[in-house]
Amino acid sequence: MKTTHNINKWSFIITLLLYLTVYLGLLAQIPLGFIQFILALSILSRWKELNPLSKKLISIYWFLFISYWLAFYLLNQSFENTYGLIFYAVIPMGIASYFVYTTYQIKKEIHELKPDYI
Repeated sequence: MKTTHNINKWSFIITLLLYLTVYLGLLAQIPLGFIQFILALSILSRWKELNPLSKKLISIYWFLFISYWLAFYLLNQSFENTYGLIFYAVIPMGIASYFVYTTYQIKKEIHELKPDYI
C-alpha cells in the first residue's frame, strides 16, 4: 500500500506543479485520473484486507468518482464560464486530493497493523 500511496501522491504533486501553466495542468489531469482509477481498482481487489474506516473512505471515493462522471456526461458543461472552470478543474482536483488522503489513511492503517508488511 505504501507504493500505491507514493505513486498517487507524486502523480498528484506533478499535476499541481503543471498547473502553474494552467493548460498543462488541465492536460495532466487526464493521466492523473487514469492512474487514480487503476489504483482504486487495485485497492478494491484487496477489499477484505481493509478495515471499516478504509472501506468507508474508498466507498466515498467511488461515489464521488461515479457521480462526477455521470454529471460530466449528463451536463456536458462548456469551459467558457466560471462553472466550466470549476467543473473541469476544481472538482476533479478536489476528488484527486481526497483520493490522496484516502490512500494515505489506508497506508497508515496497514502500517499500524502490520509494520513488517510495508
